[in-house]
Amino acid sequence: MERRYGLSGAGNVELARACLRLIRDIAEMGANSWDPDHVGYALLELSQVLLERARTEDQTFTTCSASRLTGLKTLFEELAFVASRCDVRAISDRN
Repeated sequence: MERRYGLSGAGNVELARACLRLIRDIAEMGANSWDPDHVGYALLELSQVLLERARTEDQTFTTCSASRLTGLKTLFEELAFVASRCDVRAISDRN
């Protein structure tokens, strides 16, 4: 999965970009699904991963350089797992 998202030896900024690409891919799989359960799964999983990272629902967003973000490796791993589950569901949509 890391190679697919260009992460071989990636720095923090590249890891942040890879996380955003995963978020995009998960959202796209959910948005393109014909199955309402798959749409809901993608949205709920994305929400859960991102809210767990923020640890609050009342998150105030401020500008922050990607080079200063922490926990991106864990975020990437969680998003990669969700993306793999969405991918399996997307394949079943096509069958």
